[in-house]
Amino acid sequence: MSAQLKALYQLQVVDLELANTKKAEAALDDGSEKKQQVEAARVGAEEADKLLHEAAAELRDKELNLKSVETKKKSFQDKLYSGTVANPKELTSINDEIAMLDRNKGKLEDRVLELMDIVEERKARAAATAGALKQQKDELAAYLAKLEQEGTALAASISQLTAQRTSAAADVDAGLLKRYENLQSRVGVMAVGKVEEDSCGACRTGIMPYTIRELQSDKDIQACENCGRILYLEQ
Repeated sequence: MSAQLKALYQLQVVDLELANTKKAEAALDDGSEKKQQVEAARVGAEEADKLLHEAAAELRDKELNLKSVETKKKSFQDKLYSGTVANPKELTSINDEIAMLDRNKGKLEDRVLELMDIVEERKARAAATAGALKQQKDELAAYLAKLEQEGTALAASISQLTAQRTSAAADVDAGLLKRYENLQSRVGVMAVGKVEEDSCGACRTGIMPYTIRELQSDKDIQACENCGRILYLEQ
């Protein structure tokens, strides 16, 4: 019986390692948190680019408007100083147009200067967010590669341990194996309690002297009076 119990205990060692490996595989992160960080960085970068393009487009428009105003002003000035206009009313009208164009020119120049500062500021912001996005992407790629490597290693371990379990289970009597697996369905993977210092190695409850003697006599299977697990005494 002791040889069978030893074989059963060795099977449990494999079962425990297999269960822990499967648990580790199930607990592997899928990278969702880092993917969310990348998405947030992408949104930030896209928003920064959008704001930069808006400011740059407005700057181009205002520069074109300013150029148009300057062209119109020069045209009126050329007409004013050409000597071809003698009508006082028309001269006044031209001067009024030039004055209005000067006011518009001043406003446009102020806005152009303001937009130049805004564009430079938004360029810096766009560059920073693009850099942050690249960093997040690089970190995600490295993290996913690490996860894939860990997953591959765990899958290989599970495959190897499964084969080991099949081999170990073949060394256990069919009836004892069935009892063991039925116990596992109730108490979990650890269905065998190795006796350590006259206590059940699973629940740590002290074992009666009579049970210890029965285990030493190696006549029959003994169970822990507290948890019901199969007891194994290393001879």
